[in-house]
Amino acid sequence: MNTILVDSHQIESGTLDDAFKQAAAVEIERFRREKAEREGAAAAGAVSDSEILREVMNTVGRKGRLGEHVRCVVSVSMLTEGWDANNVTHILGVRAFGTQLLCEQVVGRGLRRQSYELGQDRDLEGNPLFEPEYADILGIPFDFASEPVKVRNSARLGWGRSRWRIRRPK
Repeated sequence: MNTILVDSHQIESGTLDDAFKQAAAVEIERFRREKAEREGAAAAGAVSDSEILREVMNTVGRKGRLGEHVRCVVSVSMLTEGWDANNVTHILGVRAFGTQLLCEQVVGRGLRRQSYELGQDRDLEGNPLFEPEYADILGIPFDFASEPVKVRNSARLGWGRSRWRIRRPK
């Protein structure tokens, strides 16, 4: 269970396949116990597949948690709608981005700090600094200084196809 393919519709619909439930049975039970401690026994019994999947997504790579063994999340429309993982180290954009804002939202997922431990380096005033962290971001046209490109599409009829011409009313 190192890779999860998920989209926002799957999270909202609350559907998990049985193979996943079997593979993560121990972690799911631990999640139910933690929820019972926080919210009471009745809440733990009513844990939905949607809640389990959200917990997996929110704990990707965290030791002892439901998403501990997940190393790769293949997501569709997830990096723009409130998924707040702070351990994103690679983002690969493999679809068209409609707006610059969408590019910025997706890139922002890789800019969250993973650790707030102070390092040995200090600034000019002697204050300790955070250790540097990096994210590899590929395939995302992130250019905040450019003007939007207007694309004009034109179509021409091929020889002998005039009967399919679309005429606009005057």
